Amino acid sequence: MSAPQDQDTRRAGARGLTRNNPAGLARSLRRAAAGAVCAAAVALPLAGAATAQAATSAIPTYTPLTLVNGWINYGNGEAAPAVTNINGIVHLKGAIATSGTNQMAFTLPAGDRPATEVAVQVDLLGATAGQLDIAPNGQVTVYSEQSWNNAQQFTSLDGASFATSGTSFTPLTLINGWSNYGGGFASASARNVSGIVHLRGAMVTGGTNDAPFTLPATLRPNHLVYVPVTLCGSNNGRLDIYPNGVVNVDVEGGTWSHAQCGVSLDGAWFAKSASLYTPLTLQNGWTSYGSSTASPAVRKINGIVHFEGAMSNGANSLAFTLPVGFRPNHYVYTSVDLNEANKGHILIAPNGQVTVFAEGSQSEASLFTSLDGVSFAL
Repeated sequence: MSAPQDQDTRRAGARGLTRNNPAGLARSLRRAAAGAVCAAAVALPLAGAATAQAATSAIPTYTPLTLVNGWINYGNGEAAPAVTNINGIVHLKGAIATSGTNQMAFTLPAGDRPATEVAVQVDLLGATAGQLDIAPNGQVTVYSEQSWNNAQQFTSLDGASFATSGTSFTPLTLINGWSNYGGGFASASARNVSGIVHLRGAMVTGGTNDAPFTLPATLRPNHLVYVPVTLCGSNNGRLDIYPNGVVNVDVEGGTWSHAQCGVSLDGAWFAKSASLYTPLTLQNGWTSYGSSTASPAVRKINGIVHFEGAMSNGANSLAFTLPVGFRPNHYVYTSVDLNEANKGHILIAPNGQVTVFAEGSQSEASLFTSLDGVSFAL
């Protein structure tokens, strides 16, 4: 394989989730609309490893993952697949690939397994959407919204996270015809860890009201937040979270049935405020989006770099350079939410340069790119 670049020219496909097959939520999240893959390849120069920022941001110990069934480390400057558990939140990193058709890629160590079924979004080739189905026995299966080839060529684990259990989580009261998904998935709930609100569970509806719940007062952001989530059939969606706690579900492409048959909250998170965040200096025409969203900023907690805010108007894909101390020592690809819930990803280079790419038209990224809910492990 060539040096890391924006993944283009390939597609992926997965099985679909239906309400009649509740155990397959993670196995069934796929997107029907086949968007065009993103633009030109970008290769970025390597730089030295990130420096330590603060004692509270020490990098945790990672456990290497043993790949099976023909899956291999992607290499090319990406981290080897590994896992860590921080305060009950499991974080993955690295990238994998396969030439085969077996979707089960690895089994998590016993201490890093969820108590329930989990479905989390991951980034595949060409910024297309993928999904990890994580079972309580630790088996992790990869699915794709489009052709399986996208997952085969490149599956990023960067930014994927989930809660091992519901301990310290606050149950969410579903409304407007929404109900918990069941079928082995957790009920909808939320938890605040160090100013980061993590969501958990899965939900479903037979209706058309896009507001499934209102967050309790202590779990609300002080600004408008847009967070990517995985939907039925590995389809791409997002949560619009308002300061008054109201949450709306948006669907890429507007096909509401993708949300009706399953919305996973696992892996979704947002910052309550900009407290302790370091503002980012945007470049190449990129500006803060405004309209009640936060300005782009970054914070490191226990070796996990968390973004927040939204931006727009980029003249090219290079949006900003991370300060020293927030830079990975490997290339990182992680999903971001774009205009009208379109799928994109950011490529983070070891020199701190961050470039934004869209699955389809690059104009969707320039119109609106949310950094909310985006993180990576150093």
